Amino acid sequence: MRRWFLDYAATRKNHFIEEPDGSITIDTVQDVGPIIEDNKRAYNAYGDKLTTGKRGTFHHAARVPTTVYERWMRETNGEIQRDPQLLKKYLNDPANKFLRTAPTRL
Repeated sequence: MRRWFLDYAATRKNHFIEEPDGSITIDTVQDVGPIIEDNKRAYNAYGDKLTTGKRGTFHHAARVPTTVYERWMRETNGEIQRDPQLLKKYLNDPANKFLRTAPTRL
């Protein structure tokens, strides 16, 4: 197996991997630790859900790492980008709570 550095975006690294059987894999890696920690801080600092300016207006509800969003795009065949209800379903899923920056539901 041979592995080459392919490129580096602001938030992730891509590697080109040539497998022994001749197939090729592109591996994307992202350190999501800082994003998750920022999400936790924002979630815990949100305060009362009924505070003026947090109810009935726009507010920051989630921060999704690029690699997670790309996985969702593959899982839904790109539908998540076109269907806001599907995105809400993913963001309201308790398994994805680590992506939320506010305790409100979408």
